[in-house]
Amino acid sequence: MPNYNPNTEGLSQPKWVNKPVKVYRLPEAIAPKVLEYAHKLDNGSYDRQAELDTAIDTLTQALTLPANTGGAIKKEIRKALDKLVELNSL
Repeated sequence: MPNYNPNTEGLSQPKWVNKPVKVYRLPEAIAPKVLEYAHKLDNGSYDRQAELDTAIDTLTQALTLPANTGGAIKKEIRKALDKLVELNSL
């Protein structure tokens, strides 16, 4: 029997700017990243160009490191490549 006078006082409001929302089933392994990306898109705070600029800046800084820094160059290049791979997969 339906409740025609539901008590919705204790229900939390969704934190999404754009409504209505849909519920999707995702593998647990990727759910946090998908949710983070979705929240960035919803808030309007995702800027792909800024992410690419960050990766380019990291690579540019790696070029200025001296050759004998013991793997620091590889570390910076790996960080930039990881960011580019992440952006490419979105």
